[in-house]
Amino acid sequence: EYYYCSSDADSLDAVLMFGEKGSVGLVDATAPHVFEPTMPGAREHILDLGRFWDAARLRERQGEIGEQNRIKGEAYRAAYRLLSGAGEVSDAIRQTVEGCLDVQRLDKCIKSVWKMVKGEEQTGGRQIRLSDSLGLRGRVRLDTYLRQCERLCLVEDHYDSAYAFMAGLAALAERQGQGVDVSYHPVLPDRVDALLFRESQTAFVVCESAEVAQLSEQFSPCRIIRMKRILQLQGKREVRQQLRRQTRLREALVDEAGRCLERAAKAHFVLESVYGQAMDFQAQQAFTRELCRELLGGNE
Repeated sequence: EYYYCSSDADSLDAVLMFGEKGSVGLVDATAPHVFEPTMPGAREHILDLGRFWDAARLRERQGEIGEQNRIKGEAYRAAYRLLSGAGEVSDAIRQTVEGCLDVQRLDKCIKSVWKMVKGEEQTGGRQIRLSDSLGLRGRVRLDTYLRQCERLCLVEDHYDSAYAFMAGLAALAERQGQGVDVSYHPVLPDRVDALLFRESQTAFVVCESAEVAQLSEQFSPCRIIRMKRILQLQGKREVRQQLRRQTRLREALVDEAGRCLERAAKAHFVLESVYGQAMDFQAQQAFTRELCRELLGGNE
């Protein structure tokens, strides 16, 4: 199992490997996701890759490293403030939308798709498998749910109403003891943006209209569930205008956060280059090969 970095989807934060002798996990335990061992030596082992860098070369560039860290830190803090603001606007949108939901139609829609996804066995358990992120490379969505499922349902969002549908479906799965993989929205972590029912291999993925058009061609055949029909906005011009204004405001906050993350990315990759120039990759790769032989066996 691969755990990708939420800031840089081209990097791995962890890998979990399963074998006859049990499971082995490799975890990036450096800041900002420091992981302290609880049973060092007995269960956890610390791999010090810092022994492969030339500390003298890094000391010569200490000023540059400090400046890039400052730029990166400030850009991240600004991005998080903006994303926090986007979350507050989203809560305002949800409050408005909840008053406009056709609850009976929503419940009927959930029960209708449940007949398709429920399995005969109660495999139970909700496992978190995040597939969406907003980071140094912009918005990145992994295609895990799209590739693993045998049946795909694209939930076309309309003013965040899709998350009410996903919450109801996830809650029903939990009550019925159905095994399901769950992904949460990167900015709104209380909202489910993808589900994969393990027994029936049916996936539900929240999409905007443009994504629905693209993915429905790429992953045909698939079912499209349009959330517009569960919102009662007819004759509510003032509410529709309010939702449009709030949606534009949220988009502006997320866009500005993206620009801050672009600044953080520039500093991050400068730092990567500085440290890369001070690394003895030949020695590091030899160490890696020996570690793989120790963990996985074999001669390669």
